[in-house]
Amino acid sequence: MNWSTFATLATLAATIHWAVARAQIMRWFWDAAWLPELLCNLLACAACSGFWLGLGLGLLGIRPLATGHAWLDVAAAGACGIVGTPLVEGILLWGLERSRI
Repeated sequence: MNWSTFATLATLAATIHWAVARAQIMRWFWDAAWLPELLCNLLACAACSGFWLGLGLGLLGIRPLATGHAWLDVAAAGACGIVGTPLVEGILLWGLERSRI
């Protein structure tokens, strides 16, 4: 397990999730009535989104686990996204609240 790559994956996934599903500038997207319920539920859950974002980042080459099997490394990146995304997003939201943003 490469912890610096895990931190990179978690930070990127949390930032992407926050920017798309929580930021006021994207309210037109995540607060829209036209979104399917499945997508609304996905955007509401940082861990659920983190899985898919982790898979995507794993496909781009950010893989915290290096086993030599690409499919296993990408699946592990998705699993790392489940754990890392809500953790880092919580820290991000705490920092935004403390800085009054």
